[in-house]
Amino acid sequence: MRCSSCGSVNPADAAFCGSCGKAISAWSRAARPGKDAPNPPRHSDGASDSTRYLCAAVQLDSALAERVVRDILDEEYKAPPWSPGVDLVQILRHALAARGRQLVRDLLLAVLLIVFLYQLSTLSLDVLPLVLLLAWLVLVVEKLVTTYGVVARKLGPDRADSTLPSPRANARAEQRMAEIATVADGNVIVYGSYRPFIGSGFPLDAWSFALDTDRPAEGRQVESFTVQDIHDHVFAYLSRLDLARVSLDDRIFVDGRDLRGDGRFLATELSPPVSRVDQNLVRALLMAPEDHARPYLCLRVSGWRGQLVLSTFLRFVVTGNNLFVELSHSLLTPVLDVYQEVDRLLPQPTLRQLSRIVGRCLRQLPMALVRAPLALGRAAVSPLSRQLRQARQRREISSALRFNYGATSSPREWAADPLYQRYFQQLDKDLYAKVVEKRILQAIIEFLEEKGIDTSELIERQTTILNQGVYVTGGTVNAQNIAAGTGAKAKSDTKARSAA
Repeated sequence: MRCSSCGSVNPADAAFCGSCGKAISAWSRAARPGKDAPNPPRHSDGASDSTRYLCAAVQLDSALAERVVRDILDEEYKAPPWSPGVDLVQILRHALAARGRQLVRDLLLAVLLIVFLYQLSTLSLDVLPLVLLLAWLVLVVEKLVTTYGVVARKLGPDRADSTLPSPRANARAEQRMAEIATVADGNVIVYGSYRPFIGSGFPLDAWSFALDTDRPAEGRQVESFTVQDIHDHVFAYLSRLDLARVSLDDRIFVDGRDLRGDGRFLATELSPPVSRVDQNLVRALLMAPEDHARPYLCLRVSGWRGQLVLSTFLRFVVTGNNLFVELSHSLLTPVLDVYQEVDRLLPQPTLRQLSRIVGRCLRQLPMALVRAPLALGRAAVSPLSRQLRQARQRREISSALRFNYGATSSPREWAADPLYQRYFQQLDKDLYAKVVEKRILQAIIEFLEEKGIDTSELIERQTTILNQGVYVTGGTVNAQNIAAGTGAKAKSDTKARSAA
């Protein structure tokens, strides 16, 4: 086996080069894909802590639970967001269960507040301490049930995604969640904002270049090829990527502001966009991409049990005698530390933890009593507000106004920490990105060489691409360093900026 780093020949089963010590990757030992090789199977994202953390987060944070329900579950005409490595249905079920429990708490507090105000108006002061004591007990019991009855017991670190409890919801919510569940395994992502890669995290890095494909290698004759040929070759190469947990598929990114009348992605105007289309449409868009519907080869590398997810979006365009290659990275950083409290909870509270909860509830009691009637009022008008919002959306759709069917944000992105939490997470991000880019460039170079095309220009640029990230247009190379993490800064020729 020849080492790709120094060229030395090693035994076929060698894991490391005997000359330079570099690892001999699994893909270099595998057979190279043939022209007619079938699409390889997609790999699983594997177990993820992110779903568990977000389920606990909506249990502990009523504002987050409300936002998840309002922006995803109640938007029945819009596409759900794509959330790699996260089970949105589980999160929604826990958000609904948390809202129901909090509604009971607020109802009891509102009743006690009424009693308190009545007794205060009649100057029956001897009853007031009892009312306040009962209100405080309501807060303590609800907090204990949430923290230790649900979060610690049912969402602890020993739970995998497949063993998380799934509270049931009403028929309307169940129908919407069935639609949401199809997005994870679908091949259509409908976005509703400037950035198409909704749900994949912070934009991390991007580069593109254009190559002449009519310049033959020495002693060779150029063979023609289609965009499907190079796509399938690179897809097969990446399917053997031996790096953490890898998921690989083709997805079409569609602008939700341009869906009206497009029967391919919208069954009816008063229904949410479809999440899956026939593979023939994907292949057709590879050959002829549209302004508002573009196919990408999507590769996701998930590490740290789903806490760190690098998504790479790759696109090829063949026009005349040019090959255009476009690559974008996005990064999902770890869930905020405050939402990881579930990993710090014992199955039963200690005396110290119990005293903290008791003291916290005592401090929160005055504000909780004031907020309880307001929360009940919002809950009472919530169905009406949802119906009015949906009626307004139906009017926009039926009046031929421009309606945005796309998702604009994702719970996983809301809860993402803008900073790395571990030093090695930052290093692993670089590892994932550089290995993926090197693998992609190797696949492109090999494909072009098989077609008799001169690759010297691309080989010269490879080092710059891998080390800095480049935007190549018309033969001009503009390098830009990208950084992400605690205190990380990136400088370009124009200004310094922080990427995450």
